[in-house]
Amino acid sequence: MAEISLQVDTAATEEHEAQLVRVEDDHTLAEALEVLSTDEGGAPSPSWLFAEGGVGSIKGGKTATVTQILQPGTYYVLDLGEGEGDNVPSFAEQGATATIQVTGEAGDAELPGADATVTAEDYSFVTDGLVAGVNRIRFDNTGEERHHIIAIPYEAGATLEQIKAFATSDAPPDGPPPVDFSRASVTAVLEGGDSQITELNLASGKYAFICFISDRAGGPPHAAMGMINEVVVE
Repeated sequence: MAEISLQVDTAATEEHEAQLVRVEDDHTLAEALEVLSTDEGGAPSPSWLFAEGGVGSIKGGKTATVTQILQPGTYYVLDLGEGEGDNVPSFAEQGATATIQVTGEAGDAELPGADATVTAEDYSFVTDGLVAGVNRIRFDNTGEERHHIIAIPYEAGATLEQIKAFATSDAPPDGPPPVDFSRASVTAVLEGGDSQITELNLASGKYAFICFISDRAGGPPHAAMGMINEVVVE
């Protein structure tokens, strides 16, 4: 078991991420990339591939750090973001990858403390201690399914009902979105039962906490199953 602190510095103008995935049975980086690059959402996940946290999407010129406990195994670090344009391969497909081998025996290591918590359940969020500014949070996924956090501030006058309708509709949007995607904070994806220490940079106001990941068995994104919560930050 290893406690890892993973820091990502982005000098480029694009957003980047460092998603950790763990593989079993000697599956390769190429196999993991093939699954993730062709998954348009809703497809079942292979039994050998697991989302293990890491750094969520961060803007160019910023730094982000996470701390988490890793079990022994093979991990790939993948930047699954994409540049501008149509049919652009992910940064990982262009070479933005790394491999981590964790050796030894599983132990009883514990994460350090945090000022606030966000708990993902199947299918809702529970928050405690969030304030305006940079929050050092403990992100706990207590559900059985994998989850992430997309914390998006409301636009002026928006309601939770409008946001739910926008996030779950298959139809083209009728007017501007009720949330400000340019100021969203995004975490990496965690399997059920996993935790990490990460950061959310939040201004005061109302936020929609949303998960767009699907169950491991496939199906609709969790937002369509009700995983959209209103959070007020003061």
